[in-house]
Amino acid sequence: MKQDKYQQVRNDFLSGKIKGCKAYFESHGHNIECAYANLVLGNLSKAEKLFEKEAHASTRAHWGLILLQMLSGDIVTPPTYFEIRNFLEVDLSILLTYCQGNYVEKILKNADYMAMYNLECYKFIGRVFWAHNYMPASMFYLRRACERMYKDPELHYLLAYINYSNIKNIQECIKEIDICLRILPEYGPACMLKDKLKKENLI
Repeated sequence: MKQDKYQQVRNDFLSGKIKGCKAYFESHGHNIECAYANLVLGNLSKAEKLFEKEAHASTRAHWGLILLQMLSGDIVTPPTYFEIRNFLEVDLSILLTYCQGNYVEKILKNADYMAMYNLECYKFIGRVFWAHNYMPASMFYLRRACERMYKDPELHYLLAYINYSNIKNIQECIKEIDICLRILPEYGPACMLKDKLKKENLI
């Protein structure tokens, strides 16, 4: 029952329903979750103290401190490949959900820096903008990803899907599918999208 309540509160927080979440996390000793609640509320010094409590044992908290360093403009701890892979997209989504565009902007100023540790960061950024329906920003970062990771089939499939579903540019969609399948001929999602286009008489 306690776990069910935690999941409910966590899901509420991730979906933007913050009322009661911070108090619950605080009273139940969920320091990292409480740190994120403070972060979206603008209580950065409180968030930092909570992340510091857990950073010795938690990569999530360690990443949280790096996130705060990006917001302050003074990065002293480099991120790891897996921290960027596991947390960047999720955290940008949280900040966009809570309309913290200023925070997002400050983090994105470090995109090229993060790419030194994980080239996929551009794809993660593009994907989260797509999920939140910021299409120009999404395409900007996905195109940037293509400049650095042209042989990533997932990236070309994603561009194909966005051109099909969001932008309605079928010719560009077909182009991206063809690139994807040249890189990896049996890439399942691209094959399925191509079949869908055939059924809709678009190819």
